[in-house]
Amino acid sequence: MNRKIAAVGDSHSLRCFENHLSIADSKTYFGYNKLDGKTAFNLERHDKKVKKIITPIKNKHIIFVFGEVDVRIHVKLKHIQSGTPIKTLLENTAKRYTDYVAKLRDDGFDIHVFSVVPTGDFVGKQFQKWKDNLHYPFYTSFEERQMYTQILNTQLSICCTSKNIPFIDVYDHLVDDQGRRKKELVYDFSHINSKTADIVMANYCFTNNLKNSI
Repeated sequence: MNRKIAAVGDSHSLRCFENHLSIADSKTYFGYNKLDGKTAFNLERHDKKVKKIITPIKNKHIIFVFGEVDVRIHVKLKHIQSGTPIKTLLENTAKRYTDYVAKLRDDGFDIHVFSVVPTGDFVGKQFQKWKDNLHYPFYTSFEERQMYTQILNTQLSICCTSKNIPFIDVYDHLVDDQGRRKKELVYDFSHINSKTADIVMANYCFTNNLKNSI
């Protein structure tokens, strides 16, 4: 199937769009997700790999899905290590990530930045197994991750607007009145499922690049 939209990014670029009719998930063209675990902040460090992935799909609308890994682990870890305020770290993450996206767009890639997905509950046996295999300490509470996500999405919106980068802001469609993931979207302790793709298609226009905010 020759889909005109493709998702590229961390593990959410697979789960949010898995086997969708209109949006190709991150394993469709490459067999597996080659950017799993990558952060928004350090994405440019993987420029060679990123370009190897997106160059064959340069004729498509490309959704970049990053930021949840930053929120989950790296922002608070960096705060503990350096003493840099959380808000500053999130502002720097948004700026650095969108600076890189802007360069790629200047190179002719039609990249759309996806809002950071709502954080999961991170409880249960599956979560514990994941946590036991971590190479980094897991410090963040749900409330902290929720706050970091909201701040980062606000900063991404600001940066994308200033740099003429289309921003797919569907966060409010993914959470309930308490700000938690809608039950029908929950995939596991961290991810939301491919019903997310339907929400994107219903609330976002890929062909109207710079007027995409909903």
